[in-house]
Amino acid sequence: MSATTAIKVRFPPSPTGKMHLGNARTALFNWLFARHAGGQFLLRIEDTDKERSTPENITFIHDALKWLGLGYDNEPFLQSTRQSLHVEAATRLVEQELAYKDTEGVTRFKVPAGATTWADLVQGEITIENKQVEDFALLRSDGSPTYHLGVVMDDIFQGITHVIRGDDHINNTPKQIMLYAALGEPVPAFGHLPLILGPDGEKLSKRHGAVSIQDLRAEGYLPQAIFNFMLRLGWGHGDQELFTVEEATAAFDISNVSKGPARFDAAKLKWYNQHYLKTLPFGQILPHLVPFLPDGAQTHKADLERLEALWPDLTARAQTLPEIVTAATAFITDPTRAYTAEHTAILLEGHDALHHLYDALSSLPEWQEEALKAAIHHQVEHMGGNFKAVGRPLRVALTAATGGPDLARIMAVLGQSEVLRRLKVSLHHIHENGGHHH
Repeated sequence: MSATTAIKVRFPPSPTGKMHLGNARTALFNWLFARHAGGQFLLRIEDTDKERSTPENITFIHDALKWLGLGYDNEPFLQSTRQSLHVEAATRLVEQELAYKDTEGVTRFKVPAGATTWADLVQGEITIENKQVEDFALLRSDGSPTYHLGVVMDDIFQGITHVIRGDDHINNTPKQIMLYAALGEPVPAFGHLPLILGPDGEKLSKRHGAVSIQDLRAEGYLPQAIFNFMLRLGWGHGDQELFTVEEATAAFDISNVSKGPARFDAAKLKWYNQHYLKTLPFGQILPHLVPFLPDGAQTHKADLERLEALWPDLTARAQTLPEIVTAATAFITDPTRAYTAEHTAILLEGHDALHHLYDALSSLPEWQEEALKAAIHHQVEHMGGNFKAVGRPLRVALTAATGGPDLARIMAVLGQSEVLRRLKVSLHHIHENGGHHH
């Protein structure tokens, strides 16, 4: 490939709110298309909607791309900075009689006779009869450029070779192809990606739940999971489900994008998230976990060490970061402050078992899982083989929960002094609530 024909693609979001999953997938497919071909992925901000194009919304775009790992190769610009050049082009087209001003003062493109055909990278060959296309506006009556003029002019300015976008743009393509021809510019290749539908088969929208990158991030999904999930929305490579960024880049071929719509599957997204929670190194997950931790635990070294020690147990069932924090509550906050009436009843019933355990654990020569298992087992035998009579009150005393990881494992991670402290508090709690010492 010669230097002049190097592939250039672009992602031109309008900063009108959070980044919708469909937009993020369009960015991903453009990014992979460029990276696969050794080309460039360019960003521009289409900020022509003055009301909604706020600095905060522009920040949403940069943050989402950065978080997903989709770096761009240019200094992004705001479309509004190039408006005078767009207006000049329209004026030139009027002079050449390829456009005209109508009675309301709108500058319109004169659609020629014939038909417009292009070989769509995803959909195959598409032909649209020009008579089906109205004389579309280039400048509004207030003189401001329309979407069609702005997008074509900026794509020419950026040297875009391939326009990859959602198939809701298919009807715009003939207008834009005619505009390239009228401006005497080469026409880029076009590829239109299928829509993403909700589980009910309707176009994916807010009523389906979290569908923006910001909301999914706030629900505790990792960027790796969203990257992989989006990759598989309408694209596949054999029956491979899990891709590293390198594998995705090597395998990405736009001709493998399906023509039909893709469907959002929340269970599959959770499956990806759990996979990455289980397999990524703890240190890589920690920065994503920190915002979900209760105040204080975020920097407390002992808490983070306990989390890491219990990680395999915590990720065995949890699928999102908040679920992990819930499962880990007993290790990063003091559970003895959270005893409920139900907990108190269980503690009162298990008073004897807890008292004997406290004595046994105080004099334990070595604090290791096997020794702790033996101590619990010994107490169960003492109670006539009833594991529940020992396990339930012990779990409530230590974690203020009625389920969770293996008890000996919990005690090993908490350490002897913390276990004894919690048991002491629970015995005091029993005493205060009318439990008496046998």
